[in-house]
Formats: sequence, structure tokens, C-alpha cells
Amino acid sequence: MNRHVFAAVPLPVHIKNAIHEGTLLLKGRVPFKQWVHPEDLHLTLSFLGQADQTKLDSLREILHQELLECPAFLLTLSTSGFFGKKQQPRIFWLGIEKQPALIELQKKVHASCEQAGFTLESRAYSPHITLAKRWKDAETTINEGFVEQELASLAGRSFNVKDIVLYETHLDKIPKYQVIEKIPLKGARNDS
Repeated sequence: MNRHVFAAVPLPVHIKNAIHEGTLLLKGRVPFKQWVHPEDLHLTLSFLGQADQTKLDSLREILHQELLECPAFLLTLSTSGFFGKKQQPRIFWLGIEKQPALIELQKKVHASCEQAGFTLESRAYSPHITLAKRWKDAETTINEGFVEQELASLAGRSFNVKDIVLYETHLDKIPKYQVIEKIPLKGARNDS
């Protein structure tokens, strides 16, 4: 049976909680059809799409080997933004400050996925945490200043990246992402 899978950096509980608290007021005032459940918040590295068990097993083995010497590192949240039309965007996201270690990790994960036989997107990597999807009100436009003000307290919060995970998507469940593999990074500390 094929499964819908992606590779991501999991977020620690304190970051998920801070993001959830930061978006509570926005949910009633910014009309997106789908807000990401707090447990589903993550930083995507590569979308794999449909994956059969043989490819998944190969990917698990490759990732554990390739990331063996990849060091743990720190990431810091930055400002929010949107993808799509400026007034009625498709995606609402929270950014990550530029960090060469993240770009290097994403390249290794991407190459590992291709080595395991996955066909991946070729567009440039744009690290972000998706907060909401699909604008739902054609009559309403976004107030970017209000949104930025509500999320300003999140910018500058940092967290350790000590592992990556493979998530399987279950569209019929909430939360909808289930960890199916955890790959530790070198020197990962036990704190978040």
C-alpha cells in the first residue's frame, strides 16, 4: 500500500505552543479555510508524495547513514508572510532566520530521497512553517499590519534541531501527521 510521506524538522512543544497561542486571535479574524493543528506544525524539508514500502525502507537506511555526521543546530523564528495573491493569499506562514546548517540539511535530505528513488520538486527551498491554507472569503482582504503585530512576539524565539522525521499524512484524522521514522542528528542534546 502506498502512503503519502514527507521529511521534516519537528518542532519542540514549547515552539508549537507559542505559535498556537500567537495564532488564536488570528483564527477568528483572518479567513483561511484550514488552520494547521498545533500538533501538525513542522518545517518541511522534502515532499515525497506517494511512497511504497520498498522506497521507504531504502530511504530510512540512506537517511540514517547520510545524517550520521550531520550536526544538531539552532533555528530561530522570524516574521510571517504569505504565498499567493497579496490580498487573498493561498498560504500563511511563519519564517525561519537564514541558517546555512538548515540549507545543508535540506540538501542532504533531498539527495537522499532522490537516491531512494523519489521524484521531487525542483523549485528552490523556501523554509517556512505553514500556519494556514486556502483563503475562504472573496469579499475580505488581509490586514498585513494586524497579522504581523499579532505574531511579532514569535520572532527571535529559537529551538534546537536535533533530529528529522518522516511523517505520514492521514487526511481523515486530527492531527493528521504521524511520525513513522525519527533520524537523530550528531550531537543532539536531549533538551528542546
